[in-house]
Amino acid sequence: MSARLRSAAVVALALAACVDEDPMQVQPRDNAYSADPKFADGRAMRPPVPGTVPQEWYRRQAPYVPAEVPDGGLVDPARFPLTLTRELLLRGRGHFETWCAPCHGLTGDGQSIVGENMQLRAPPALYGPHHAVHPARGAVNADGGVADAGGEGEGPLPPGWEALPHPPGFYYQVITEGYGLMPSYAAELPPEERWAVVAWLRVLAYSQRAPLSDAPPDIQSSLQQQTGSGGVP
Repeated sequence: MSARLRSAAVVALALAACVDEDPMQVQPRDNAYSADPKFADGRAMRPPVPGTVPQEWYRRQAPYVPAEVPDGGLVDPARFPLTLTRELLLRGRGHFETWCAPCHGLTGDGQSIVGENMQLRAPPALYGPHHAVHPARGAVNADGGVADAGGEGEGPLPPGWEALPHPPGFYYQVITEGYGLMPSYAAELPPEERWAVVAWLRVLAYSQRAPLSDAPPDIQSSLQQQTGSGGVP
């Protein structure tokens, strides 16, 4: 074979390699809010078929949805539906530091580099004196929180949900549906992992105003020597 024929063969093989033979991988599609002349109204985005109700998402969410939401969730917003374990808390910590801390800060106090550069509105503190209590919304229409919990005031907090200004179902719903400028993280976090984040948030809130007596005896003396607004004896 001459050099010219070999070159032509190489070019032909290279071009063949660039052709995608799988029509399932490369095919035309409609983007959100785009036009499509195939439909009578010219819209690519289609409304639900009359008389149908989607079930897949609800069936996955139902065991963990706060009560009194429009789709009739089954969980009391004031009750945490899982067993608190160290493994659950560690998972919650990992998710919180991955998805929440970039904006809300590692301790949930609203202090972060990302938050400082948000010009429209900075992410709020999730508890403590800088937390702005949210109006009741959706599943938590009665809120159920303790008015002063995690807010103004000094002294230690009890080691329960009173460390947070809202019941656990409130935070779960915010993670699920989003709130204000915050988008939903339901796609990133399955229901149980969202509850794990809520559990870790309780740990963070309690840790900021826990009594010194709750610390292990071998480190109480070192805590007493530290300065700042740590544990209160």
